[in-house]
Amino acid sequence: MQPALTSYAVATYLDAALNHMDIAIFVVDVELHLLHANAAATELLQRDTALRLHGDKLLQDAVSGERSLAQLVAAVLDPASDTDNPHAFSLPRHNRQPLLLTAVPHVPSRELPSLPPCAIVMASDPETHRLPRQLLMELFDLTPAEAGVAQALAHGAALEDIAAALDISLHTVKTHLQKLFRKTGTRRQGELVSILHGMPAASVHAQSFE
Repeated sequence: MQPALTSYAVATYLDAALNHMDIAIFVVDVELHLLHANAAATELLQRDTALRLHGDKLLQDAVSGERSLAQLVAAVLDPASDTDNPHAFSLPRHNRQPLLLTAVPHVPSRELPSLPPCAIVMASDPETHRLPRQLLMELFDLTPAEAGVAQALAHGAALEDIAAALDISLHTVKTHLQKLFRKTGTRRQGELVSILHGMPAASVHAQSFE
């Protein structure tokens, strides 16, 4: 029988797993003190001002809209909150697509009284998050061309724009689309996009696959 993992070992494995995710993950307490950030979250803070650190607190840009990160976290950690459904809102950015924030609560068990309740905040940037092409190919047995069309569809591109971007005919794009339907077991474009968005998040950063 294998010995039980120590808390340190579990934390080490979980940290490695989080750092392979291409979505930014922040762990904050009710006062927005940053308890942990994965590699994608650290990179987001370095390149984007929509979220920033002030001391050890995670804050949003003051001009980012009426709803706030503080309200999101407070709602998540409210004892009366519906913990079965995540809380979310989009964080506006000037002349850019909004940053999409989702938060879920974690309340430690009574056996761990020294740990504060925290919110796990996930931030997705539509401008930089791209589905890994190699992962698409492996999951659905796609050709590189089919995976390229799938990537573009997942990010909201129209068929005509995909044809222009890939320098292929619209007819070829539609042929790839029909093959995508068959290989993914879908019948409509909306179903296909939904499946693509539901792909495993714990993938190596997309840049590695381009």
